[in-house]
Amino acid sequence: MKKIINCFKSVYLFLVKLRGKYVKKRHEKVIFLLSFPTTSKYMLEALMNKSSKEFIICYTKNSKSLALEYKQKGYQVHDIYTMSSLLGTVVPLVKGAKFILCDNYYAFLGGINFFDDTKIVQLWHAAGAIKSFGLEAKYAQQASDLDRKRYKETYNKYTHYMVSSNEMKNVFERSYETLIEFLPFGYIPSDKYFDQDWIEKVKKEFVQKFGQKKTLLYVPTYREKNNENPIDFSSITKQIGHNWQILVKAHPHDSKFQNKIQKNSEIITDFKGMTLQEILPSVDCLITDYSSVPFEYSLANPNGKMIFFCYDLEMYRNTVGIQPGFLEWIPGPLVINTHQLIEAIEDEGFKFTEFNQLWNQFNEGNATEKLMEWVENYND
Repeated sequence: MKKIINCFKSVYLFLVKLRGKYVKKRHEKVIFLLSFPTTSKYMLEALMNKSSKEFIICYTKNSKSLALEYKQKGYQVHDIYTMSSLLGTVVPLVKGAKFILCDNYYAFLGGINFFDDTKIVQLWHAAGAIKSFGLEAKYAQQASDLDRKRYKETYNKYTHYMVSSNEMKNVFERSYETLIEFLPFGYIPSDKYFDQDWIEKVKKEFVQKFGQKKTLLYVPTYREKNNENPIDFSSITKQIGHNWQILVKAHPHDSKFQNKIQKNSEIITDFKGMTLQEILPSVDCLITDYSSVPFEYSLANPNGKMIFFCYDLEMYRNTVGIQPGFLEWIPGPLVINTHQLIEAIEDEGFKFTEFNQLWNQFNEGNATEKLMEWVENYND
């Protein structure tokens, strides 16, 4: 089976390389490669509103809905998951572009020989990182030499990384084993947290939809093995009382946990049209684990509280990987069972000052403007 998969990957990249080989026509449009709709929604909104450049969106299957919203607004969009669209339209557009913005890893980039002046900027889909990724991830360390070579070919296509901190710069250098230019502009979705009018607006909407109870939000990260989550919401509800309400956002691919929470009438899973980012300023206590939510929450609600419910810490460290120093810089207690979790909810919270200095160093509310100014004024 591995041989068949490797053969398919080789043919895929060969076709991409062949299609791009004869592309000579350049254009001034900016390409946005879209695969994380929940975070890139804010990136696209900001970029489209503040840039004089014309954008083309090239999207993965899970981002189709967001891409089609922009198609209805008159933007050019193309999928990258069908070979006809990828080879017929996307590769020529991407090869001919002077600026390409990415929110993730895109394997097909490894097959394109770009012009020397092409700028490929990795925006990423998070302000920081707890779990390992790239060549530091456990799956990559266990991959074949051929797969690791393919990973590196793609990583080496990026010319710039936009980061929120020197710490994230270090993470990229370790994860991609590369030394390239970094843009210390911040993380575009975090711009909202510096907009007091927006903060007041979403807080008001939250109260209208959910009332004025204290709010606890649980956002667990995705676990590929879909192992049993031991959190006991009934015990939590009994202990913290009726002055609190519990909101839970399960990962869309975690069917087992989704089934568990849908059967529990004591928790809220319907966010009534509000996004996670819009809810964060109203959250009194965030419970998470290896997700990237803490990097945004510490800006969205500086007076809030964070708890890290890592019931499978060692297993996750051994199967996925965790960034070094995790236990030293998390701005809240790490607990492994519901009893410890309840105690942590009732305790005083931590200050986020040092955490933000480490991970949100360059987030000042103007990441979009900085990127657009750089794109529009860049000279080789």
